[in-house]
Amino acid sequence: QGLPARICWLGYGERDKAGERFNDMVASGELAAPLAIGRDHLDCGSVASPYRETEAMLDGSDAIADWPLLNAMVNVASGASWVSLHHGGGVGMGRSIHAGQVTVADGTKLAGEKIRRVLTNDPGMGVIRHVDAGYDIAESVAADKGVRVPMTEG
Repeated sequence: QGLPARICWLGYGERDKAGERFNDMVASGELAAPLAIGRDHLDCGSVASPYRETEAMLDGSDAIADWPLLNAMVNVASGASWVSLHHGGGVGMGRSIHAGQVTVADGTKLAGEKIRRVLTNDPGMGVIRHVDAGYDIAESVAADKGVRVPMTEG
């Protein structure tokens, strides 16, 4: 594909900070061109893949496709530059559905706002999904990181 690319594995609460820093680097001229910050289907709130990523979910929701659709719509509403819905994801057509996103760091204030929203809300969907499925560790992460989980409120 010819373009320089880097992989950066970051957790909840780290992605937005890194994205904002990248945007600042573009704004200052430290980086000479905008950056595309993205991920494909490998995120815990964006996949329904009963043969791989979501196999044997605690609550039996392995194949429920609502989570990837909700993840895609949250990314659209948050300001992602590109949102994709696709299926296959390494297990074959028709056996999974995934959502992906790309957000552009172009050095502008608006890009910084979008980056902060997308790179907070996108991984936050994974925390919410796993709280909903009954994972205690997800409940701990949500409480520790301040992730609002609407279905547990009042």
